[in-house]
Amino acid sequence: MKWEWPIALWLTALVAPLGAALHVWAARQRQSRLAGLIAPRLRAQLVRSVDFAKRRLRAGLVVLGLCLVLVALARPQFGFMNTELERSSVDFLLALDLSRSMLAEDADGESRLVAAKKAAGRLLDQLSADRVGLVAFAGEAFLAAPITQDHAAVRRNLEALDTTAVARPGSDLAGAIKLALKTFENGAYESKALVLVTDGEELQGDAVIAAREAAGKGLSIFTVGVGSAAGTRVPAQKSGAGLFAKNEFGREVISRLNERVLQQVAASGRGFYEALGKDGDGLVKVWRRGLEPLAKGMVTRPSKEMREYFQWPLALALALFFSEMLLNDRRQRRP
Repeated sequence: MKWEWPIALWLTALVAPLGAALHVWAARQRQSRLAGLIAPRLRAQLVRSVDFAKRRLRAGLVVLGLCLVLVALARPQFGFMNTELERSSVDFLLALDLSRSMLAEDADGESRLVAAKKAAGRLLDQLSADRVGLVAFAGEAFLAAPITQDHAAVRRNLEALDTTAVARPGSDLAGAIKLALKTFENGAYESKALVLVTDGEELQGDAVIAAREAAGKGLSIFTVGVGSAAGTRVPAQKSGAGLFAKNEFGREVISRLNERVLQQVAASGRGFYEALGKDGDGLVKVWRRGLEPLAKGMVTRPSKEMREYFQWPLALALALFFSEMLLNDRRQRRP
């Protein structure tokens, strides 16, 4: 129980004795004025119709009503209100592929990784109250940034990522999906979504099966493809000039965007696929069409505002005032 204006309760301690004193003083004033006008032998006949008990009752009703008004002014509060709010935020994870193939430079003249990181940065600029986390994966996956509203911290971790952040080579899409599902299961989130930004070259695991299992547990999966279907050579090292990765037969590795795999993963995850496109438009489309609708609808949340109960003493005070007006302090004549 909380009182917004507790000083009003102290005033109730003054109203009762003050009201009683005023009633006695008024009665004595009436008797004094009556004694100055009418002889004592006629006074009893004049006041014979007055019911002094009812008159005292009327005064008591007024005093009690005033006390209840002060209680209402003190604003008693108890418990917290449940308010129905329209959700304006969504919780999701952004998974970024850090495999060696992301160094291929077929994303508008720059490497796939650079283009993906720029698109992710532009997406972070558009977020407001949404919570986002960052998953990095190659041959294995790790949580680069927990799900948070601190978008600046996520951006710092994003900028620090490169292909050397994961020691195990390869591209395990299934591992990224399983890590995202585990992350959401270990916390309380209103929505669960995963956005995979990758070239789709799955070298290990089974992403389609993992996506289907994750969707069954409420995780929506969207995929964004980086690169071109024609493909290009993969640099042997990040800073190498004119050196390209070769396979065991000595041939240069050609990496291509595998849209078919990404479409299958998105369909199994009850999401959809988009190509990254120019200026990262594909990632923005996933946000607009896929993630934002997850935040729609009404949700009941406990509010920090406490419930107000001033209506009850105020209603009772009005009832007492109304009763005082209807109460007749005259004696009924006997037939």
